[in-house]
Formats: sequence, structure tokens, C-alpha cells
Amino acid sequence: MATGTLTEQQFTDAAEQFSELSRRLDDGWELIKPDSGANVYLRKRLKQTLNTAIGTGRSASDDDDSELLMEDPSLADGGVVNPVSKQEDVYQFEYHVVYSVSYQVPVLYFNAYKSDGTMLRLEEAWDGFRDLASESREQLRQTLTQMEHPILFRPFLALHPCRTAQVLGNVANAGCANLLVAFVSSYGPFVSLALDVRYGTLGSEK
Repeated sequence: MATGTLTEQQFTDAAEQFSELSRRLDDGWELIKPDSGANVYLRKRLKQTLNTAIGTGRSASDDDDSELLMEDPSLADGGVVNPVSKQEDVYQFEYHVVYSVSYQVPVLYFNAYKSDGTMLRLEEAWDGFRDLASESREQLRQTLTQMEHPILFRPFLALHPCRTAQVLGNVANAGCANLLVAFVSSYGPFVSLALDVRYGTLGSEK
């Protein structure tokens, strides 16, 4: 495990340990065991706000720009949508920590929905996580993508796992008791997923 990779069984063991601590902390993580017999994964649902652009073509599609022009002609200047302030919306987030057979590491998948059922789009997600420092936002744009969920076979937003083994290898060599704790702590903040500091006690109790 010093390489930062895990077998499916090691992932399952770590996920079970993680979910047990979450239960004791009443933190909302669930261990999902698919009926299909696929490997387990972790899930967490929570509501939180996100600021997304409502008037700039850089963060919205041409179709969305057309809709904005129809709804508010004052946004147009020579047929171009002008940049405007951010719009804050409440989203229902659903995060999944899933094992990647190809990379042998955990992958963080998520989707987010507004109350009307509208799903957060990739371009909005790139723009929406504004609490990050500028260099972290640039890193997010390079790693946040849309991928098919390997168990649910639906499109999800995801943080690409190409460098995960390297990151987890560093924390494994530092003596981290549970790589999923290290993984969520390292990658969660990029997409507004914070981990209770008490997870640091995982593996330290007798």
C-alpha cells in the first residue's frame, strides 16, 4: 500500500472502517452494497449553496446564452452576453467514493441538483467552487471531468484519478491508518466536501 494503490479487498476493508467511524460520528456517510455484486462504495448526501455564473458565455453554452437574452434583453450588447454577478443556488449534492479497477485507487464522483431537478453542469462546476485559491481552481479545471459511474452506469462529475496513486503514496508512507480518510481529506475540498477532523482518530483507537 506504500505505492498508493489498493486491491478491491483493501478498498472494501477501508470503506467498511470508514463507514463505521462515520456512523459513530453521525456524519452521514453510507456504505452501499450493490445488488449486482459489484464492489461496495461510499455515499454521502448533503445540501449546500454554490455560486454559478448566469451571464457569461465563458461558463455557459450558446443555448443558455440565448435563453438569457430572451429572459432579460438588458443582458445583450450587440448580440453578446455581458458578464454579470454570480447566482447563488442551493444544491442537493451526492458524493460517491468508488474503487477504480483500472487505476487501483478510489475515485470521487458526484452530482448536484437544484430543487427543480436541474443538474449542475461541468462548466458550472468549474466556475462554481469559488472558495478555492486561484491556483487550486486552475488545478480543478484540469482534473474535474464527466465520467460514467462504473457501478450505476450514469454520467457523474468526477475528479480524474490519474495522479491519485502518487498523492496517496505520499500519505501512506507518512503512516496514514486509512487511505480513504486521506483521499477524502485531500480531494474533497476541491468540490466542497469537507471531512470532520475526528476521522483522524481512525485506526488510533485500541
